[in-house]
Amino acid sequence: MRSRSVLPRVARGILSILAAGGTAAAQSAPADSARAIATAEARGAQFLFDYDFEDALGTYRELGERFPEHPSGPYNAAVTIWTRLAQRSNAVRGPSLRNDRFFSQDGRPEPTPEEETAFRENLEEAYRRSEALLERDPDHPEGLYHLGAGEGLEAGWAVIVDRAWFRATRLIRRAVGRHRRLRELDPGFRDAYVIPGTYVYSIARLPRALRMIAFLFGMRGDLEGGLREIRLTADEGRRARWGSLWTYELLMQREGREDEALEAIRRLGRRFPKNPDFALDEITVLTAAGEFEAAVGLGEEAIERRDAGFGNYHLMLPGLAEAGLGEALLFAERWADAEAVLNRGLAADPSPEVRANLLLRRANARDGAGRRPEALYDYGEVIRIDADDVLRDWAHALRQAPWPDAAPTGSHPAR
Repeated sequence: MRSRSVLPRVARGILSILAAGGTAAAQSAPADSARAIATAEARGAQFLFDYDFEDALGTYRELGERFPEHPSGPYNAAVTIWTRLAQRSNAVRGPSLRNDRFFSQDGRPEPTPEEETAFRENLEEAYRRSEALLERDPDHPEGLYHLGAGEGLEAGWAVIVDRAWFRATRLIRRAVGRHRRLRELDPGFRDAYVIPGTYVYSIARLPRALRMIAFLFGMRGDLEGGLREIRLTADEGRRARWGSLWTYELLMQREGREDEALEAIRRLGRRFPKNPDFALDEITVLTAAGEFEAAVGLGEEAIERRDAGFGNYHLMLPGLAEAGLGEALLFAERWADAEAVLNRGLAADPSPEVRANLLLRRANARDGAGRRPEALYDYGEVIRIDADDVLRDWAHALRQAPWPDAAPTGSHPAR
């Protein structure tokens, strides 16, 4: 059995900061330039959060060429590359932040050489432009904002691609320092609240022993204060509004505050209807809130949209929609319906992590229907695949006693 490191608990907050990145606009540029930059960024953000990644990249490349001294174009191009990679790894959905699930899974995204090169080149260009602004003025707001945002973005890459926890932590601390300085200079710069807010939230969520160590190094947590700062950017920010709202929704899921998570994810879904992850997260939140039939209806709709080629629903990971619908049916105690849907997901050639989830839930459905020998076989397969530490531990426990009466903590919304 693999041992679990506490370091991912530190880095989990970095992943939350970068759930979907954020866009940045000029404040100190001439008025005409600032308006043009803001217009291009708003157009790029719509493409980005709708998962129209190529259109987003084209918009940001054009922005970078039109304003060659401003960091926004290359920074947001790097954000787009990161977001596309995170989406492929299932790192931007609420279940990946519950029970340390993302960091307990073996799989990690594999950027192509072209993606990695493009990410590094765009990020370095954003750094170069930000540093040039700061050379002219050490307190230049655009320089401070983009340099800190770039460091936060690089930390996100270190987390999901390299699993380089210490490097990510160093980067995020530098980003926090720059954005706190920006807030001192201009408290109304609302986009500079989300990274410091997520940082103090993450420290507050560390195990007690690690919080004590962090305190000795001058790092203090504030769970509710951090969440308020994230929400401030989500409500009043301009550059990082949508990424902050996504971060807030993910953390509300982690906190078990389903009403607030549902309000945030529905707001995102209305604004970006082509994004399938918002629909999948709404299914997850409804299921966690015990609204099983509503979750079933939304799950069926998501699969219909995917199969009909709606929006960018084709980007759903194979079997993921069936996993969401299957869980809703399972918790509604519709054992046969749940098993049928989960079987369809298993036939879709899912990744090992998604396959383990489908198998565990099929085992739960078989347990619920009184078919214990078949359930035991599926639990054994979850353990054999060993693609997700949390699911493996649940499967070990459920081999000793059947689900749902013996449901481990976290494996059932009512337990």
